[in-house]
Amino acid sequence: MAYRMACESADLIAGVASLAGVTFLDPSRCAPSEPVNILHIHGLADAIAPYAGGALTISGQAFSFVANTPPFPGALQTVRMWAAYNGARDPTTDPAPSMDIDLDVTGLDTVITRYTNSKPGGSVELWTVNGGSHSPTLYSGNSSSELAPRVIDWFLAHPKP
Repeated sequence: MAYRMACESADLIAGVASLAGVTFLDPSRCAPSEPVNILHIHGLADAIAPYAGGALTISGQAFSFVANTPPFPGALQTVRMWAAYNGARDPTTDPAPSMDIDLDVTGLDTVITRYTNSKPGGSVELWTVNGGSHSPTLYSGNSSSELAPRVIDWFLAHPKP
């Protein structure tokens, strides 16, 4: 739903952050009126909305109630589509993980890919959670994931121009 809102109401929002979200497979179904800051966060081990795209699954089986749902693009294709909508180019990927998003994964687990050349208001980032599932563990005992403060910081750093 976040991507649909970005497609249809780009003039009203500064950006969206999508955790394991999916969008239209056909890029022509989205025509944002202006750039929208995009943060896509996705676990490589997501068994429900696979990182590589395809169809919604659970335990390797297609959801029966979404059997007629169209296929969706993977995380990489999604951010490439948004980079194209926003006129962004030249992606760079950090050489190593720099965040601890999923407490079920030991240590730093998240690698950031950023499009370095984008129009104002059209930043595009992909946070890939190595070993991360569809629903990352954000709290465990006295420990907290970095997800919430990092996403808030990202939104504050990406206002609407």
